[in-house]
Amino acid sequence: MGYAKRILGNGDGAASAVGDGIIPSDPQTEQFRRNLGSEARAAAARHIVTQALAFADEAESRIVALNARIRQLEALALTDELTGLLNRRGFHEVLHRNLLSAARYEETGLLAYIDLDNFKSVNDRCGHAAGDEVLRTVGSFLSRSIRATDYAARLGGDEFAVLFVRADHRPARDRAREMLRDLGKLRIACKTHRISVRASLGLAAYTGETQIEHLIDRADRAMYADKKNGGRAARLTTLG
Repeated sequence: MGYAKRILGNGDGAASAVGDGIIPSDPQTEQFRRNLGSEARAAAARHIVTQALAFADEAESRIVALNARIRQLEALALTDELTGLLNRRGFHEVLHRNLLSAARYEETGLLAYIDLDNFKSVNDRCGHAAGDEVLRTVGSFLSRSIRATDYAARLGGDEFAVLFVRADHRPARDRAREMLRDLGKLRIACKTHRISVRASLGLAAYTGETQIEHLIDRADRAMYADKKNGGRAARLTTLG
């Protein structure tokens, strides 16, 4: 009866008749409405936060994947695809960085240029697949033969380079010549033959005062002099 009176009104204009379509607005009802509104707003806020967190997680995952892809592309840009060694661009970056380090910390090192002899004859006699296998084998040999702090590169074609960093000149020269001798022990299958690898070697030492262009030129000229003179390097031959 009390509820009906609240609905129908008590004559003082505080409430309207049911027929007028006005919903009663006593304190309990208003509190109920406020509670419903607060819960709805809280639920909506939780939903927004959940969506924002999910979006943030997805964005973070995409950023991680994108950064990994960027690093992969950067590595590819500096790496020779056939051998896995540094390419010319990557090697020049390494060379530049280590010459700066040498200038700052008074370090010394050695640049070795290695050029395979008569490599064209391998492609002509055994095919390009055999030539690629020779290059891969040489690249793998150089990777295994250097210290973790040194660098090996395929500069293009049949030309390779090794940078001995923070190394005394004489021991580095001895190591480079030893590597050249061991290179000559490699044998690669070619149809019914075996390919014996021979190469020419050019060495150029550097200090903190060495300019990169001068260092490269000296190593390159030394390598061609070795090739011309036949020096320590024989030729890349096909053995029966």
